[in-house]
Amino acid sequence: YYFETGRDIKKALEWANKATEANPTAYWVFHLKAKIQAKTGDKVGAKATALKSIELAKAGKNDDYVALNQKLIDSL
Repeated sequence: YYFETGRDIKKALEWANKATEANPTAYWVFHLKAKIQAKTGDKVGAKATALKSIELAKAGKNDDYVALNQKLIDSL
């Protein structure tokens, strides 16, 4: 919500961190976290998180999220 509405990017990252800790296999949450990191300028962190999301998305057989994460990495 905080990321999508552009309200508070730091709070968005805080919530994304909590969400990935609570559900460490949720590739869609890792993708959101990577987008937030990219927006904050943390390209290294965004790439690492996107790669983790790709790994999890492959395990979950979700090629759409693999592609979304690859697109994000390519944009960094």
